[in-house]
Amino acid sequence: MTHLAKHGNFGEAITGISTQFFVKGRPVPQGSLKFINGHAIHMRAQDLALWRADISNTAQFVGVEKALESVEVHLTFTLKKPKSVNRKEPHIRPDIDKLIRAVLDGLTGVAYDDDGQVVKITAVKEYGETEGVLIRVIDKVKLSRSLLTAESVIDEHFNRYGD
Repeated sequence: MTHLAKHGNFGEAITGISTQFFVKGRPVPQGSLKFINGHAIHMRAQDLALWRADISNTAQFVGVEKALESVEVHLTFTLKKPKSVNRKEPHIRPDIDKLIRAVLDGLTGVAYDDDGQVVKITAVKEYGETEGVLIRVIDKVKLSRSLLTAESVIDEHFNRYGD
């Protein structure tokens, strides 16, 4: 089940440039294959499928628009800190690259057609009270168009009111 906790929607209602949302739940890494009788089996296949579905469903719910070209993805994974742990950062499993792969696959078909469209990614793994992932997707083409529009508005203003 998806639990939504919107952390903000920057520009989505007006421009569709960037969407930010939080998917609550324990992040599930994509990887950890085990070979049984010559067949590769994901050790947590059911958990992974549910996690990716939560990501996809939440992205659709908040209105992520599918990018036609390049995108940036920014991720902050929040894990619960075990009571017996003293370290400040979760520098242990799950591996951040495997967490990233699960999110990118969960966004496929919703935020973009193929995760090959992701040209920039940032990811952070931290401890916190509510487990999940904060996802921000930026449509680079729409961002570029918006910046060009803003630049022309500024130029027009200075041409009209300058000096």
